[in-house]
Amino acid sequence: MNIASPSREEGAIVDHVRRLMPSAPAYDDDTVLYYPGRVVLGGHYDTVPAQDNLPGRLEEGWITGLGATDMKGGLAVMIELARAGAPFGYLFFGREELPAGESALPGFFERHGLKADLVVMLEPTDNTIQAGCLGNLNARLIFHGRSAHSARPWLGDNAIMRAVEALAPLARLEPHDVEIEGLVFREVLSVTQIEGGIATNVIPALATATLNFRYAPNRSEEQAEARLRELVDGPGELELLGNSPPARVAAGSPLVQALREAGDFALEPKQAWTPVAEFSAQGLDAVNLGPGATRYAHAQDERVEIEALQRTYEALLRFGATVAQ
Repeated sequence: MNIASPSREEGAIVDHVRRLMPSAPAYDDDTVLYYPGRVVLGGHYDTVPAQDNLPGRLEEGWITGLGATDMKGGLAVMIELARAGAPFGYLFFGREELPAGESALPGFFERHGLKADLVVMLEPTDNTIQAGCLGNLNARLIFHGRSAHSARPWLGDNAIMRAVEALAPLARLEPHDVEIEGLVFREVLSVTQIEGGIATNVIPALATATLNFRYAPNRSEEQAEARLRELVDGPGELELLGNSPPARVAAGSPLVQALREAGDFALEPKQAWTPVAEFSAQGLDAVNLGPGATRYAHAQDERVEIEALQRTYEALLRFGATVAQ
């Protein structure tokens, strides 16, 4: 907990984890430590920047501090399982809290590859199994006008007003529910940033809005981009910024069913994007399951409950017994 490891500064914690693990990794490069196994437990070391929440401390049944829930609690479970001889593979990696293009995983896949029947990411899930994940498409909507003096606005063309009129229908869009293997994913389109204007007395000639489209696992990247164009059809120039594909839903996997039974875990959809999508893109089944409390992820009072850590650890020990059979 007390080893600072913000994204791009994971060196000290990589060394720490390497020393704690009971054997040498099969792969060790660019923050990635990989120990092979039929079922691989995965976790990232990096955290968001500190918010006056270092060092960590024990507090009435909780461990509080930066990264406690996202996801050093999960890393601790992985390390203790390895030290107990649980029959899993282990994959530690960095730069997860950055845009997907900066993740260490693509380079690992390219240089080494990964073979596994199931990957379990110990991201915070409040000890539920979360299958699949949403795709994450970011785009910029650009509005052009013509500048003028604000005392004579009829001589110009107000780009901000163009933006307001075009964005109003998007603001009224309801979430679109998509059911996949009994799990309901909610597609949502949000305006997350808006910018325009250069002075209080100038009619603006340019305004931009950033859009974030979270789309269900039944859409491809291309289908998601086409759907976004349908939704924003009208004024404005659409510029795509990035598109992280979703993860397919692996809820029907026999190993996932065994994992559910080992911990009496509820099964839920992952209403966000996580690295399970990167494993899914490699043709691997992957789910999220972790002790972290999602309500505390990235919060100044970030924390993980000790009882939740114990529950995850004990359930994975039982699951490991079935994997070894």
